[in-house]
Amino acid sequence: MSAAGDVIGALSSARKAIQLYPPTHPAHAEALDALVAAVERATGGVNFVLNLHDGRLYNESVVIPDDVHGARSIAEAFEDRSIESLTFAPSFSRQDASGLTEVLSLRPSPSLDVEAELAARGVTGVTVSFLQDETDPEREERERQRQADRAMYQRLLVVLKRLHDQFASAGTGDMSETVTVVAGVIDRLLADPAAVVGLATIHGKDDRAMFHSLNVMVYALALGQRLGLPEEGLQSLGLSALMHDIGKTAFDSDDPAQAEPMRALHPKVGAEILQRVALEDPGPMLVAYEHHMSVDGGGWPEHEEGYIAHPYSRMVAIANRYENLVAGASDREPLTPDRAVVQVLREAGTVLDPFFARLLANALGVFPVGCLVRLTDHRVGVVARPGDDPIAPVVRIAYDERGIELEDPVEIDLAEGDVRIVEVIEPDALGVDVADKL
Repeated sequence: MSAAGDVIGALSSARKAIQLYPPTHPAHAEALDALVAAVERATGGVNFVLNLHDGRLYNESVVIPDDVHGARSIAEAFEDRSIESLTFAPSFSRQDASGLTEVLSLRPSPSLDVEAELAARGVTGVTVSFLQDETDPEREERERQRQADRAMYQRLLVVLKRLHDQFASAGTGDMSETVTVVAGVIDRLLADPAAVVGLATIHGKDDRAMFHSLNVMVYALALGQRLGLPEEGLQSLGLSALMHDIGKTAFDSDDPAQAEPMRALHPKVGAEILQRVALEDPGPMLVAYEHHMSVDGGGWPEHEEGYIAHPYSRMVAIANRYENLVAGASDREPLTPDRAVVQVLREAGTVLDPFFARLLANALGVFPVGCLVRLTDHRVGVVARPGDDPIAPVVRIAYDERGIELEDPVEIDLAEGDVRIVEVIEPDALGVDVADKL
């Protein structure tokens, strides 16, 4: 290993040691001594510089390979604290080693003053320079778009609630505004699919039916996009998914006596309601009627043998099942997204269409957007986007390796470096609302 690799490995090991062991423990002292020895070899009487550029560590102009022990974690430590370079002097001492590793283990935040923290610990053998904060505009734009996406979701929620009220009171309604908002969702989906799928992690405690319909639409559109439907087809599919449970507006969901009639009759009633609306597109009416029909001939309403439901109905059935699994119910705990995909695949060929079930798994990935995951370096985050590698998505880090919540979450691409997912965590176990972390 090169001298630079020795320093990086020793610095990474020292950071872990001071977190795991008290100062009196032999392992604590050994790690600091190893760091001092590595720096002494690297300096050789002259300053030694480690610098960061585009997420990679360099010594002079030589890039440090990602497979060097600790390279990824030290690069991330630099990035999280906006450090551009560390210059080690030949005078680097045990006190410098202790102070530097402590500061690189502090929780990164906008208020962290690395230079002041080093000075407070008497560090004189290391000089730090900082990255110009060129990412602020990008972060501001990302946050602006996030807020715009959520505003779009909330607007559709309001529009859908108004439409449901119209159907409940008059048996019909004006769907023109709904069509317009769905078109906006599709435009956003085509620009950033992961951002739209992330919206489906929102599960309101009130108006569960509204959130369910919106999220079924999101998952159905994800299926449609992966299938390659044109915008016109996505518009029909999206509206069909949004309206799939419209028949329930004819029932009082708060009346236990109406629960079973609502379950059994809402497909037929929904089709009748949408027939009265007289949409030019027959898709929503068909999907409302067919979305509980099974591919093996079961389901409801009863239908003649050999009846084949519309492809959109079969797609919405899968989106509906997946949403119910991840959202849970009063008598059933929610499944994590990865387990929900597996359950959908288990039901393929009987209740659900096998082709579209596999398409859902392909569209969402092994670790779908919204999975709360623990990484090999003990950090915890939420899957924000799928990656080219199905087991290496982009993760938005929410908690550092000590379990401390980050004020400014960062995204890492697991395809870069050696960090991997070791487990998917139940959000309730940490008291986390996944939607707040995306």
